[in-house]
Amino acid sequence: MRLIVGLGNSGSRYAQTRHNVGFLVIDQLLESLGQKSPKSVSNLCSFSECEVLGECVVIAKPNTFMNESGLAVQKLVSQFELIPAFCLVVLDDAALPIGKIRFRPKGSSGGHNGLESVIQTLQTEDIPRLRVGIGTPTKEELGEALSDYVLDHFTKAEFEALKPQIVRSEQACLEWLKTTNEQVMQRFNN
Repeated sequence: MRLIVGLGNSGSRYAQTRHNVGFLVIDQLLESLGQKSPKSVSNLCSFSECEVLGECVVIAKPNTFMNESGLAVQKLVSQFELIPAFCLVVLDDAALPIGKIRFRPKGSSGGHNGLESVIQTLQTEDIPRLRVGIGTPTKEELGEALSDYVLDHFTKAEFEALKPQIVRSEQACLEWLKTTNEQVMQRFNN
């Protein structure tokens, strides 16, 4: 059994913000698997159990704020008796331009509060992650803090440019289910 979890902030206020790219990828993945939205809901997360390539896969979105994502992931890891190496975390990355994705089998949070929460809660950096570029902010866009930028909505042009990347990210998630980490990196780290 494996877990794919997209990070984001719950609630309509945050829908289609840069920080919620992980949710957009999960929505695309569920749609491609014939499910419109997560079926099972707990106080910490919404998730669906799907069969992909003969294997049970839990696909989830936390109901927490980004900086508490680890609580939702820990609940799923405990409930389904998973090991962190079988949990793929999909998240936004302001260091990558729109159109780029980057898969890594482990590593630090790189300053991402959601991934940091997951690492701290699971007490390991051995967690596969798929970083989805949201564009590097200009000094004007950055404002007072990076949080202003990531919590802002995509422009119409940015969102159009993002759509192929969401599909490519969904394909990377499916590839992760059937191949090795190294093969995912070779194919998708563009």
